[in-house]
Amino acid sequence: MIEFLQQLKERKLVQWAIAYVAAAFALLQGVDIVAQRFGWPEPIERILIIALCIGFLVTLLLAWYHGDRGAQNVSGTELLLLALLLALGGGFLWKFAPGPSAPVSTAASAAAGTPAIADRRSIAVLPFVNMSGEKDNEYFSDGISEEILNVLAKTADLHVAARTSSFSFKGSKQEAPEIARDLRVRMLLEGSVRKQGDRVRITAQLIDAGSGYHVWSQTYDRDLKDIFAIQDEIAKAIGDELKVELAGTPPAGKNSVGTTNLKAYDLYLQGIALWQTRKPDNLLQAIDLFSQAIAADPKFAQAYGGLALVYAVIPDYSVKVSYADAYQRATDAAEMALVLDPALPEPYAALASAASWERRRSTTVALYRRAIALRPSFATAYQWLGTETMAAGDPAAGIVALDHAAELDARSLVVANNRAFVLLTLGRNADVRSSCERILAFAPDYRGCQIRIALAELQRNDPEASRPFLVRIAQLSNPGALPLVNAVVDALQGRGDRQALARRLAAFPIRSSQDPDSGNIFPAAETTAVLVMLGAPELAIDYLETSAVNPGNSPAEWAMMLPALDPIRCTPRFKALVQKLKTSDPRAATVCVAGTK
Repeated sequence: MIEFLQQLKERKLVQWAIAYVAAAFALLQGVDIVAQRFGWPEPIERILIIALCIGFLVTLLLAWYHGDRGAQNVSGTELLLLALLLALGGGFLWKFAPGPSAPVSTAASAAAGTPAIADRRSIAVLPFVNMSGEKDNEYFSDGISEEILNVLAKTADLHVAARTSSFSFKGSKQEAPEIARDLRVRMLLEGSVRKQGDRVRITAQLIDAGSGYHVWSQTYDRDLKDIFAIQDEIAKAIGDELKVELAGTPPAGKNSVGTTNLKAYDLYLQGIALWQTRKPDNLLQAIDLFSQAIAADPKFAQAYGGLALVYAVIPDYSVKVSYADAYQRATDAAEMALVLDPALPEPYAALASAASWERRRSTTVALYRRAIALRPSFATAYQWLGTETMAAGDPAAGIVALDHAAELDARSLVVANNRAFVLLTLGRNADVRSSCERILAFAPDYRGCQIRIALAELQRNDPEASRPFLVRIAQLSNPGALPLVNAVVDALQGRGDRQALARRLAAFPIRSSQDPDSGNIFPAAETTAVLVMLGAPELAIDYLETSAVNPGNSPAEWAMMLPALDPIRCTPRFKALVQKLKTSDPRAATVCVAGTK
C-alpha cells in the first residue's frame, strides 16, 4: 500500500484528478447557463457529462503512465487502480447525469405529498411588488401580474399556476425553489411596478427555479397609456424564452386587455381583485366597479366578463342576491361580453354556471369545456366542471377535473373544498383529511376544509374526531351554534334525544349556515347526512326535497352523492328526487337490490 501511495505521489495522479474535476465543473456551469439561455435540449448536456466522465478515466490513465520509461507488465496494483478509476467514473456519472424518468402524475404525487418534477414549460406569475409607495395602488401592481398570467394561460403548451395560488406568496420571504415546489412549476416570473403620475416603470425577471438562474429580465419606462402594450411585450418575451408560441395574441394595433381607456381598466382591476376574495361585501362592491368600468368604456368586453363571474358566484356567498336574479344577470353580462369578444373564456364559464342552475347538463359541460379550450390553464373552469360532473352522477369523472384544478391552483381554498367534497362522495374519507390538513397548515381558519374533515370523520363513524373541527367553525363564525355542535356529537355517540335533535336541525332554513346569527353551522348537504346518521330518514328526505325546490344548484344534488345517505337511497321518494333533479345515482346499483324499500 505504501508503494502504491508513493507511485500516486510520483505520478501526480491526485493533482491531475483535482485539476480535471475543477475544469469539468466550470465547463458544465458555463454550458448550463448557455443552454438555459438558448433553450438547448437536455440530451446535449447529458452527452457532455458522459463525455467528461470518459475523459476523466482517460486523463487518469494517461497521468498514471506518463513518465513511465519502459514497457511494464500489468501488475496487481495497476489492476486495482483501474478498478478504482472505473468506480470513480461511475460515481461521477451517477452524481451528475440525469437518468431516464417515468412520467409522473402531478395529481398522484400531490396526493402523496410530493410535487411532481416540473419542466421548463410550467410557470407561476408572482404578484409584482408595488413600489409606488401608496397602499391604494396595490391592486394595480396585482392587476399587471394577473393580465400577464391570463395571456400565458391561453397557451396549451404552458402549465400556468392559477392566480389564487401564485398570489398566496405575496410578501413571502420563501426562496424561489420552495415556491416552485409548492406551486408545482419550474419557472417563476416576478417583478415590480412603480406608478407615478402619468409614468410607470415595470421591471420583470424570469427565474428558473431548477437552477436558480435569472434567465431573462427587462425594465420598461413608459407612459402610463402604454401599460397595455407592456403587458403583452412581457408575455411574448416569456413565450420566446420558453420556446412556445402564445395563443390568442392580439392583432396589430390591439391589446389583450381589450381597452385603451385607463379609467375603465383601473376600475376593472379593482373589481377583479375583489372578486378573487369571494367575500360577500367585496362581491357586491365588485359589481359596482365593473358597472363603472362598463360605463367608462361600453365596448370593454372583459369588464362584462368580470361582471358575469361575480353574478355566477355571489348567491353561494350572500343571501342578499337570489339565484334566479344572479343567473339572469350573469347570462346578460356574459352574452354581451361574447358579442364584443367571442374569444373570452370567462363568459363561457358564467354561462355554464347558469345552465347548471337550469340543469341543462350536456350544455353545461360543453360550455365549461369551451372555456377551458380558450384558456387551458383556467383552474376555475376545471373546478366548476368537476362539481357539475359529480352532481350529474359521475363523481369519478368529477375528481379527475378537480385533480387538474388542484394542479393548476395548488393553494386555492375553494378548489380544495370542492375536491374534498367529491372525495367524500367516493368514500375516500382518509384522503379528505390528508388533503385538507395540507390546506389548513397555511389557512388554519378555513371553514370549508374544517367542515369537510368533520363529515369525513362522521362517515368513518368517529363523531368525537369531528368535534374539534365543528367547534372551531362555531367559534370563528357562529358562536351561538356551539350548543348545537356539542349536542350533535353527543347524540351520535348515544347521549341525548336523537329524534328531538333531528327535528331541531331540520327546522333550520336551507341557507342558514351562511348567517352568522342563525345558531347553525351545518351546510345543507352536511345537515342531510347528519339527519340520516341520527336515525331520522323521513326528516332527511323532507330536507332533501326542500333543498331541491330551486331550479338548480341545489345542495340536494351534492348531498345525494354521499355514502352517508345509503340508508335512504333505495326509497321511492329518493328515486323520484333523482329523476326530478335530472341526475343519476352512481351508488344505487351496488346499494339497492330488487325489492328493497
